[in-house]
Amino acid sequence: MPSDLPFWTVVAQVIRHTPPYVWAILAALVALGLLQWRDHTLTRARLALAPIGLGAYSLWGTTMAFGAQPIVVAAWLAGIVLAIGANRFLRWPRDVRATADGRFALRASPWPLIAMLSVFSLRYAVAVTLVFHRDWAAHAGFALPMAVVYGALSGLFAARALRILRSAPSASALAAA
Repeated sequence: MPSDLPFWTVVAQVIRHTPPYVWAILAALVALGLLQWRDHTLTRARLALAPIGLGAYSLWGTTMAFGAQPIVVAAWLAGIVLAIGANRFLRWPRDVRATADGRFALRASPWPLIAMLSVFSLRYAVAVTLVFHRDWAAHAGFALPMAVVYGALSGLFAARALRILRSAPSASALAAA
């Protein structure tokens, strides 16, 4: 694509050449995120879906963009560790209650939607960037920070799930009751 094209022409071309499955993924993420924008309960199994699904999507995006090299995967894992550590201070979600039937009651929150859209947006932006600058995929100054951010964004969901699981009463607390 010539470099002297107007910005909106480039944007239109990028959108026009985006595969339809990308828009389907976006629609699914928006739908899932909007479901979090109401009070709801989760089972342990359903709680695991977001960290596993978005983690797999994030790792796939990282390795597809930058290769499955050990340094790239290590950077992605470092992002997850950073997110889990950061959530000790963020304490997301804050309003969680374990129910008597073993589920978890959560308050409505826009944050899951925001986090899902962040994962999608980063993946999309990196894919478009690499179309224009394919050589950046092999440049550690671009690849490694992006792998860390991919990991950190998906790690927020792992951190969220861990925080929710910690809200369940321990077996010793149940025995004392």
